[in-house]
Amino acid sequence: MQDLKFSDILKVLNEDENKSVFSPEIINKGDDFIIKGLANDSRRVDKDFVFFAIKGYKDDGSSYIADAINRGSLAIITDSEKSVIYKEICEKNNIWLIIVKNIRRLLAQVSANYFGNPSRKLKMIGVTGTNGKTTITYLIKHILDNFNIRCGLIGTVDYITGEEKKVASLTTPDSIDIQYMLSEMVENNCEYCVMEVSSIALTLDRVYGIDYIAAVFSNLTSEHLDLHLNMENYFNAKKILFDNLSSESIAISNLDDEYGEKILSSTQGRKVFYTLEKDTSYLSRKFPLYKATDTKFTIEGLQFNLIYENKNYFISSELTGRFNIYNILAALATISELGYPLETAVEAVKSFKPVNGRFNPIRLYNGAYAIIDYSHTSDSLKNAILAAREILNMSNLNSRVITIFGCGGNKDRTKRPVMGKFAAEYSDYCIVTSDNPRYEEPLDIIKEILIGMEGKSNFEVEENREKAIKRGIELSKENDLILICGKGHEDYQEIKGVKYHFDDREIVEKYNKEN
Repeated sequence: MQDLKFSDILKVLNEDENKSVFSPEIINKGDDFIIKGLANDSRRVDKDFVFFAIKGYKDDGSSYIADAINRGSLAIITDSEKSVIYKEICEKNNIWLIIVKNIRRLLAQVSANYFGNPSRKLKMIGVTGTNGKTTITYLIKHILDNFNIRCGLIGTVDYITGEEKKVASLTTPDSIDIQYMLSEMVENNCEYCVMEVSSIALTLDRVYGIDYIAAVFSNLTSEHLDLHLNMENYFNAKKILFDNLSSESIAISNLDDEYGEKILSSTQGRKVFYTLEKDTSYLSRKFPLYKATDTKFTIEGLQFNLIYENKNYFISSELTGRFNIYNILAALATISELGYPLETAVEAVKSFKPVNGRFNPIRLYNGAYAIIDYSHTSDSLKNAILAAREILNMSNLNSRVITIFGCGGNKDRTKRPVMGKFAAEYSDYCIVTSDNPRYEEPLDIIKEILIGMEGKSNFEVEENREKAIKRGIELSKENDLILICGKGHEDYQEIKGVKYHFDDREIVEKYNKEN
């Protein structure tokens, strides 16, 4: 942190290039003061703070202005015209009250300034896409760690700012928290930060102003349509990351995804691709291409050959499933294009352990396997089931894939019947259960899933998730794979606004015993 005065924020608002962006309207003037903190949640406000009262999708921050003032805020910046009702109390208490447009962008700029612009002191790597972000970021960090290079991480599972690891609350947190964590990484002598960059964060300007030296695209399938409304908007949100790259940056993309080339169409960054399906000559004359061949899968791991610049690299990993080959390719391409030896990076992949909740197998007493997986989108569920099927086929095992899954409440409803369709079509048997129903009724969610399973009979419904997992174990036989999907690393179930402790792994271990 550095001493930032409120007058410094006024300078940002009044810069020529910003006036039209923010259109500031000063409702009340206060005295200048040294800012002791920033908050966009009134519960985090303390003495001499600036409170950003933001109109959200579900709540209006202006409703909490009085609370922020009571807690010691000396300045209120808001995007709500309704905030003028607080003019009198601000006049009485000598508090700034300013209405602006694009308040989230302003918050990103002010947060960066307040914490000393830490992203300029780090080499930033952003990873976006619907699926695979978490594993790719962890792989990149693991490989850099093996080069004895300190790397922080911001993602769905953890925030790692040095030696300390914190449980993540959002895939990409708000700009205040991002900048704070980046400043911690600088203090802890990190050279790199690798972060998952969600479409929501890009749309809401949480990462505005961060310059990435490399950006990675994994794939794009239906998700977050409750926010983006359609795939075009969702795609355009992801594309922001690549459109903002400089000519000195690297843009790495999955050539096999239908959006893989299109998402780099406007980037100034140097284009790099990775593939399993395209011929090695495809695009190779124009762009670097990392190609996987000769793939092999077992429940214990995978192997494949990587072809890059007419050289062969043998890859062996404890990860498994075709989708993880894409994740490994993305990470190795990133490391290689940053200038590190590919041979050493390949060796580091061997010691990488699967991320918590990402296709984690547990051997059961009867010789079957339970697999804990976070797959909660239609495409990730399909990929997980097909990965399990491919493992069985390659092992010549005449066994079954039993899929246990549900859908989260108060989220994108369009994926529910699609997930039901994929589960019934690609699994031998399914148990449809509850996930995080939030404020919806679990059976209402299940009914929407069952629309996609119409005409199929290879499933049953068990609303209680613990009973569903117990039932799956009871149904299983030797070498069967029980996919328990949707929650992965999460250790709670959210019901009517309350988070109750619930861990799929713990439930499996509870019933992993002979009766």
